[in-house]
Amino acid sequence: MNTPSHYFIGCPVWSCRDWIGTVFDKQSDPGDLLREYAKRFNTVEGNSIFYALPPLATVERWMAESGDGFQFCPKFPKTISHDRRLSQAESETSEFLRILETLQHGDRLGTSFLQLPPSFNAHNIDTLESYLKALPEDFKYAVEPRHITWYDNGDNECQLDAMLQNLGIDKVIFDSRPLFASKSKDPDEIEARSRKPQTPVRKIALAAHPFLRLVGSNDLDANELWIKGWAPIINKWILENKQPYVFLHCPDEAHAPYFARRLHRQLRKLNPLLEEFPAFASDLAKEEHEHEQLDLF
Repeated sequence: MNTPSHYFIGCPVWSCRDWIGTVFDKQSDPGDLLREYAKRFNTVEGNSIFYALPPLATVERWMAESGDGFQFCPKFPKTISHDRRLSQAESETSEFLRILETLQHGDRLGTSFLQLPPSFNAHNIDTLESYLKALPEDFKYAVEPRHITWYDNGDNECQLDAMLQNLGIDKVIFDSRPLFASKSKDPDEIEARSRKPQTPVRKIALAAHPFLRLVGSNDLDANELWIKGWAPIINKWILENKQPYVFLHCPDEAHAPYFARRLHRQLRKLNPLLEEFPAFASDLAKEEHEHEQLDLF
């Protein structure tokens, strides 16, 4: 799927083994999942980088395994955001920037997102601004605030939005409402609701690359309300010549690709210029079975 002129859609990971035989072909090698993933999506969250920086050789392999137009969205390492809390993190930031430079050189770099610690509140805005201003302007960034003080509908929120807008930095929209609206007793959903934040949702774009992380239920039908709510907003961004990044999460990531496909299909109803979503292995198997049944007659 290569629609860089429109928008980017993907999942939090590319290596879910549950996708083998459903999203990916059942003969897929576990070591070749990125190549399979990139045939169907044009971006992925780089959440693993939050925990540890990969060697540059690994990053180069990722670039080789993903196709033209594919973009990685690395998450700032927790050593910078949570351990150093954006202070005296020059060394850690330099190491991270080398990853971004490598991806940029290979034309595989999307928006890098900085998730602030839950306790990092509006009183820390000067620290945040100093850190962001020191970053190179060559890359795209988004900031994910989590503390409630950033969402006061008042001075704190206005100051944050103005600062990000002035720097050309997007604000991550983290929407976990579908997850918390679910009444499912699914153990994965119960566990996810115990640890996912309920960040207030602001359906606005501060810069050129709106960044949406939508956390849904494992029951895909239960997500339809939220899909229909977000599709017109995403399409509006596209029509405004912005390039949104949209990531679909589920408590059981086996469902995330199907969640993404449902959203894309709803978008295509509004914007037929978007390409059709590439087929999953389960679709091809179903078509083959139907043809075999027809041949019997």
